[in-house]
Amino acid sequence: MAKVSLYINEEVWAKFREEVFRKYGSLRKLSSEVEALLRSTLVQDKVKSEFERLGIKTEGTISSREVKEKRPMLKGPASEKMVREMRQKRVAEALSRQ
Repeated sequence: MAKVSLYINEEVWAKFREEVFRKYGSLRKLSSEVEALLRSTLVQDKVKSEFERLGIKTEGTISSREVKEKRPMLKGPASEKMVREMRQKRVAEALSRQ
């Protein structure tokens, strides 16, 4: 455990204390509520711990560039092209009926 001093807007702190009091009926859980909020912002740690719980190794991190490089090459035309062609056919059919 570490003792920490923070500068927080008085109004925000008062509202937070009110919420903790409403939730627990006392202010004894202030520290645990602050810790819970901090933990919720540490998504990477949570994801890593859940992967490890499932038995999946998580060594290091991967950059977005590495993700792009490791993506499989797609086969066939892009879906945008296929959808565009389908729409053009529908428009052409609708125009020919008129």
